[in-house]
Amino acid sequence: MKYRHVFWAFILIAIGILFMLNNFGVLEFGFRTLWSLWPLILILWGISVLPIQDGLKIIALVVVLAFTVIFFNRISERSPWFHFHNFRGFSNRDWEDEEDTTATYNYQPQNLSVPYDSLTGKGVLKLDAAAGSFDLEGVTSDFLSFNKTGDIGNYSITTANENGRKQINLSLEKSGIRHSVNENKVEIKLNENPAWNLDFDIGAAEILMDLRDYKIDTTTIDAGASSIDIKIGDKNPLTVMTFNAGASSIKVEIPKESGCQIKSESFMISKEFDGFTKKGDGIYQTANFPTGKNKIFLTFKSAISKIEITRY
Repeated sequence: MKYRHVFWAFILIAIGILFMLNNFGVLEFGFRTLWSLWPLILILWGISVLPIQDGLKIIALVVVLAFTVIFFNRISERSPWFHFHNFRGFSNRDWEDEEDTTATYNYQPQNLSVPYDSLTGKGVLKLDAAAGSFDLEGVTSDFLSFNKTGDIGNYSITTANENGRKQINLSLEKSGIRHSVNENKVEIKLNENPAWNLDFDIGAAEILMDLRDYKIDTTTIDAGASSIDIKIGDKNPLTVMTFNAGASSIKVEIPKESGCQIKSESFMISKEFDGFTKKGDGIYQTANFPTGKNKIFLTFKSAISKIEITRY
């Protein structure tokens, strides 16, 4: 039996077993947890290229999948909130001293804002969050406005000013109350006057960013298994974006009038670069890149992802 003939079959069987055990209440497993399993694909792919006999590869495949099922079962027994902690980056020991293991807490919608300061010409927004839905679009008369709904907990906001530059940090507060997470929807609006630098560190998420109203200097997105949809405008002469992602779907829309260069350091991806010509190893450019008044630089560092670039 050839290893390549059973590779995907065993993966599907393992995922099916995990969902079946979840349905029978044996362990806690869902689509969010499934997203976190994308490194398992790399492990199994690594087994496929080992210089050993196919029979040994199949044995190794079965062992890895069996260990995965056992691991999730053990974790689920110790903490029914594992799928939530996994995306927040916390370990079980962060919660082991808590007394109430069944309490839930209904968080109220949260609204935060940073007052506008006309003397501040640059804004830096750093968002450190868990899984959920994140929308960044629309303008506000404040420097920044923030709205959150859902039961993931509250966010904290800190600001600092230095030489006409405002640093804004948004992050989840660590709650002492355990609860299961059903929803985390965040909506952010920025002021259109400053030039912005965006830094998002997010787990498994749905990210929608319409940046046409803003002057974007730089954007960095570190994401796990996420769906990312971004539309870039032409209000800044130079925009630089970097994507570090796991098993994600990334779609970026750019103006036809702007020259764009893509640098792809990704592997095992599906890519659609509409209107781009390959210029070198991992380098793609639009025809008007040398002459375009506005320039956009996109860098992708991802694995097992779909990347789509379109022009509007």
